[in-house]
Amino acid sequence: MPKIVDHRQRRAEIADAVLAIVAEDGVSGVTLREVADRSGWSTGVLNHYVGGRDDLLRLAFRHAFWLSGRRLATIADDTGLDPVERLVRVLTAQIPLDGPSVAFGRITLFFYAEAASSPEKLGQEMINYLRSWRSTVETHVRAALVFRDLPMSRAREIGDHLVALIDGYASYAVLGSNLWQGDDPTASPPVRTWVESALAMSTLDAVDH
Repeated sequence: MPKIVDHRQRRAEIADAVLAIVAEDGVSGVTLREVADRSGWSTGVLNHYVGGRDDLLRLAFRHAFWLSGRRLATIADDTGLDPVERLVRVLTAQIPLDGPSVAFGRITLFFYAEAASSPEKLGQEMINYLRSWRSTVETHVRAALVFRDLPMSRAREIGDHLVALIDGYASYAVLGSNLWQGDDPTASPPVRTWVESALAMSTLDAVDH
């Protein structure tokens, strides 16, 4: 009988190899030969699934997006967390602090640039990713506001504020400038402080009126 090939699993293994290279060496380290060596598949097998380096990176981006979604879903499903802590952890998960998140941050930053210069190729994929990320954060912001019994009228604004803050710091981290560390290289980003400050924005309407 012919051997049954799990094409989805093979694509995942190839994408994992690309992400491992990106985490260690950046996007510039991705070549067909290096991915073949990392994945254990020949360049002939890679050519069956991808047309070249750009396709490898696109495959890895989609896989990284899927992995990120799984990671966020695991946090969302953790019933031991209150909604504020859940929001903190969802945001923290998007900051490049470990191998998978470093790879995701690097490849996302690369595709930001690619989508800006060639929107017909990647623009919609980036829009879909950003729309999903923004919606996820807003959902958790709303849950946190309900938990704190705070007004909901600025939920979207608070969500957008946090998305911009996290994405900005993630970009700095990818570039090697971890602004929150200062003189302490072991310091972690103060996500909880950012969340508390953002949630406090919900009461500004009451002050204004």
